[in-house]
Amino acid sequence: MTILNTKRLTIRHYQEGDLHEMHRLWSDKEIMYYLDDIMTNSLEETKALLESSMKNADGQYFCICNRQSDSFMGGIGYTITADTPLGKIVHLGYMLLPEFWGKGYVTEAVQEIIRFAFEDDDCIRITTGCHKENAASSRVMEKAGFHKEGEGIKAAYHDGVMKDRVEYAITRE
Repeated sequence: MTILNTKRLTIRHYQEGDLHEMHRLWSDKEIMYYLDDIMTNSLEETKALLESSMKNADGQYFCICNRQSDSFMGGIGYTITADTPLGKIVHLGYMLLPEFWGKGYVTEAVQEIIRFAFEDDDCIRITTGCHKENAASSRVMEKAGFHKEGEGIKAAYHDGVMKDRVEYAITRE
């Protein structure tokens, strides 16, 4: 099991014992507002998603925990979108419990995942993105070193309407 440490965080692969905390995260409508395509509605759905994530067949998926207390804070990970002769291209996602919002934890976790992906997991490019209205997520991406690559006008269907989307990427140097 991969364990990554930052100044304030421990980032580790999911474990079976994470089920109830993951259900708290993945089933919360406020947290999952922009990630409604992976939101779960029952403990059984969460268990199936957690088991799939633990297999890590198509990427790397982690819990974000407080380094001192080991308390659960959220999730972060990436899915492999292409495996080229030069290395993997992956798409990053993250989510955090509301009590930890606005304190720099996600930016810290994203920066460590970037380091891990480029130095330890043979990734050459990481993409990510968000709805344009999700300014907090855009700030995280920019603080972590991602570069805005483009905007799609009315590019994603969400919450009953078409919304603008912003795409970001970072490439291994």
